[in-house]
This record gives sequence, C-alpha cells and structure tokens, in this order.
Amino acid sequence: MQDQAGESTNPQGETTKVQATAGGALLWGGTIAIGASTVVVVAVLSHHLHQKGFADVSTLFGLFFVASLIPSGVPQHAAALEVDGAPRMRLTPQQYLLACVAGAAISPLIAYALHLPVLTILMVSAQVILAVPLSIGRGSLMAAHRFGAMGANFFVEAGSRTALGTIGGLFWGMNGVAAGLAVATGVALVAVPGQSVISARVARQMTSMLHTWLALALLGLFVEMDIFLAPRVMSRTMATQYDLAALPSKGVYLVLLAASTLIFPYVRVRARRLTVVLGASVTLGIGLMATAALILLREPMSSILGQNAASPTLLLALGAAMSVAGAIGIVISSGIALGVARPWPPLLLGIACLVAAVPFHPTATTFGIIVLSIQIGTLIITGIVCLHRRPMSSSAEDEPAPVAESQ
Repeated sequence: MQDQAGESTNPQGETTKVQATAGGALLWGGTIAIGASTVVVVAVLSHHLHQKGFADVSTLFGLFFVASLIPSGVPQHAAALEVDGAPRMRLTPQQYLLACVAGAAISPLIAYALHLPVLTILMVSAQVILAVPLSIGRGSLMAAHRFGAMGANFFVEAGSRTALGTIGGLFWGMNGVAAGLAVATGVALVAVPGQSVISARVARQMTSMLHTWLALALLGLFVEMDIFLAPRVMSRTMATQYDLAALPSKGVYLVLLAASTLIFPYVRVRARRLTVVLGASVTLGIGLMATAALILLREPMSSILGQNAASPTLLLALGAAMSVAGAIGIVISSGIALGVARPWPPLLLGIACLVAAVPFHPTATTFGIIVLSIQIGTLIITGIVCLHRRPMSSSAEDEPAPVAESQ
C-alpha cells in the first residue's frame, strides 16, 4: 500500500508500535502498583498496631524485600532461553521439594534472629517458592514482547497484596500479613497467561543463572544499601533527616524499574550499543525530571508524613542517585541480554565503597553526595564491563521476531 507521495505505509507496523507503547505503559503502571501496595498495607496497619507491632511489620517487609532478590534473575534467564529457541526453563519436583525442606529448616533461625513468629517466616519461604514459577511465566511474556500482559499480571498481584495483606494483618497480625502476601503471589501465578515462543534455535552467549542472579540481587541491594547504612553512619536525628529524603527518592527508582524489562528482549535479539546508550540516557533523564517533581512536592510530602520537609539539596542528590541507579539497571539488564559472563563486580565494588564511608560518620547531606558519586562511578564501570568488552553492532541486521502462541 502506497500513499500519493509514493512512500509505502505499513498499518500493521503502526499497530504493533501502538500495542508496544500501550504494553510498556501497562507494565510501567504495574511495576509502580507493586511498590504502592506495600505503602498502602503499611499505612493502613500503622493506624491499628502499637509501636512494637509497626516495627515488626517494617521488619517483615524488609525481609520480603530480601526474599524477593532470590528469584530476581529468573525472568531474564527464562526470557533469554525462549528468545534463543531453547526449551522453557523448568524446575523439577525434586528441586521444589528441596526448596521446601530448606525453607522449613531455616525459618526458625530467621524467626529467632528477627524476633518474628516462625509461622510468619514459613509464609515468607512459601512466597519465595511460589515466586519462582511466577517469574518463569513472566519471563516467557517478556520473550514474546507481551509487556501488556505482564503489566496486567503485576496489577493482579498488587491488588491481591493490598487486599489480602491488609485484611490478614487486621485480623491475624503478623501471620496474617505474611500469609496474605504469599497467597497474593499464588493468585498472580494462577493468573499469569500461559505462553510459548516459537523461534529458530540460535546459539548466543548466555550469562549463567548464578551470575544473572548475582547481578540483579546485588543491584537491588545496592539501591537500598544507603537506607541500611544510614543509622550506622550518622546520629538518629540525622538518620531521620536522611530517610525523609531517601524514602521518596526510592520512588524515582521504582518509576524507572520497568525500563530494563522493556529493553531486554530487543537487546538479546539485536546487539546494538546505541540502543543501550539511548535507553540508559532516556531513563536517566526521566529520573531527573521525577526528582525535580519531588523537590517541588517536598512540602506536601512532609505534611503527609507528619515530619519536617526534606532538605532540597539532599533530595536532589538522592533523587539524582536513584536516576543514575535506573540507568545502571538498564546497562546491567543489557549486559545479561548480551551474555556478559560476570556483569556484577562493579555493583559489589559500589557496595564496598558505601560501606567504607561508615567510619567517617558524614552528615546526611554529605552522605547523599557520596551516594550520588558512587552511583555515577558504578555506572561508568558497569558500562565498561557490559558494553566495552563485547563487540556490538550499531547496524545489526534485523532477525525474525519470535512468534508467540498462547498455551
């Protein structure tokens, strides 16, 4: 089909672009919804729990964050396998049994260390086990470029987490919260669409499951490390001032989180350095705009939290740091897509640098500037490791896109 100017038009291609844009928006919204569900549950329960109960809920959600790092590398690894035409990633019944036994064995120790009920920790273990097949299913959607379906599944999990976690906490306390979050993961697992990708078998270099997990787990830890270190770095008063800026800044990273999922299958199929650089640059720019919005809204946020307004200088430093962290996530995800053997050492170096700042006991603002500086340095080194050492084409020929079929 041609227009009057003689240029060809492709309605099907335009439709595909519209669907990809809509799918990306839905995935972005679903990613935000997962984080927002935690905020809602904590906010509701904070009005119904005494101080010790609220501290326990905070500890529980911190544990859920750490637990979420365990299956963090599964979606990318599963997606890489399916994009390459390899058999779908699966765990054997023996592996599931081993995971259940390990969870049951370690739960009493964790419960003792954190002063939480053993049943609560068992529910966390159950949630991790359910999250593995859920992550595999989402990896299949990622490989098929079904970002809209993936985002919709995030919304299902977020809604279930909010409803079940809140109801469970109100009626059964800590055990109820943990059970509600575990059941919500099960609901998302049942709701994830069955998907298979038909593509020719292609031999591409692949990052191992171990190093994929190390990269994404360390990335999650790196992003949250300043919050963990703040009480050790500075006084309680300064740590509170720091948290007033640090907690909203994590929202900047949350806004950027979906971008690494969107770019992964494209980089896996077409290894283009320009795609990665542009993706990281756009992500950084969006993060900086979100940071500017946070600074403008710092007074309303202080009213909501019932605390003094965060320092604009500190908020700028930490928001910019999380913007850089979003760009690091793009480069790390792209490195995994390219099959870089070990994309994680720069993250380990960044964590070590943050820990090294503890003995100097800097002020809140100084520590924020240190965090930003370390993030920038880590981005540069990560780019060298993930992009420089592997030859990439800026004009690679397009390969046939995978064809998705519902099971």
